[in-house]
Amino acid sequence: MIAASASALSAQSKDESGTIVLGKEIMPKDTTRENRFKNHLIVPKGSWQCGISVMYADFSSDNTEYMLMLQGLNANASMLRLAPEAAYAYSDNHAVGAKFQYTNMNGMMDSMTADLLGNFSMTLEEVSAASRAMSASVFHRTYVGLDNHGRVGLFWDYILGLTRTRTQFAMAAPSDAFSLTQKIHLGFAPGIVYFPMNNVSVQASISLADVSYSNVKAYEEGNVLGERQAWKAMASLNLLGLSFGLTVHL
Repeated sequence: MIAASASALSAQSKDESGTIVLGKEIMPKDTTRENRFKNHLIVPKGSWQCGISVMYADFSSDNTEYMLMLQGLNANASMLRLAPEAAYAYSDNHAVGAKFQYTNMNGMMDSMTADLLGNFSMTLEEVSAASRAMSASVFHRTYVGLDNHGRVGLFWDYILGLTRTRTQFAMAAPSDAFSLTQKIHLGFAPGIVYFPMNNVSVQASISLADVSYSNVKAYEEGNVLGERQAWKAMASLNLLGLSFGLTVHL
C-alpha cells in the first residue's frame, strides 16, 4: 500500500501501520555534510517499474528559411523512436533496469541546388535515405524527490548499451548498397518525472553526453566495400535526444 499524504510525513521508510509514505525526507548517509536541498521519497525500495518512452519528429524544407545556400529545396524526413523498459528499485529512489529501443528514420529529397556565393554549385535530385536501429541497454537511475507529497522529482540515468543500425541511401534508382553500424556506448541522460497518480508517472528526459565505440561496414551486392572504426565522445543539447515516457509502478 502506498500513501502520498503530507500529514503522514515520517523519518522512517514506513509509518506505524506499515504504510509506505511517499514524500518523506530521505536522510543522507553522511549526516555531517551540509544539505543544500532535501531529498524526498518518490520511488520506494522494492517497487517495479514498467514503461515506454516515445519520440516522434517530422521535418520539412518549408521550415528551413535559414538555409540560404539551398535553392529549390523540396525535402522531408521523419523519425520515430520507441523504447520499452523495466526497472527494479533496489533502494529508496535508486533503481536498475533494462531498455530495448527501436528507431526508424526516413528521408526523401526531390530536388536541391547548393550555390556557394556563385563560386560552386551542385544539384541533387531524387535522393532517399532510410535507417533502422535496434538497441539493448542496462541503466542505473537515481531520483531526487522535490516535494513532500512524492509527486514531482528529477532523475538521471547512466546507460550502457549496444546498438545495431542499418542505413541505406539511394539516388534516382533503387540501390542495394547499405551500411551496418555496431556501436557500444555509455551515456548520461537527466530528466523530470511527475506522478499524476501514486502508481503512474510521466517523464521527459534528454541525452546530454555519450562515449561510444563504433564499427561501420559498407556493403554492395553482398560484398564488403569498406570498414571503419572510431571512438567518439560528445556532450551536447540535442532535441533529437528528447524522449517522453509513461511508467507504471508496481
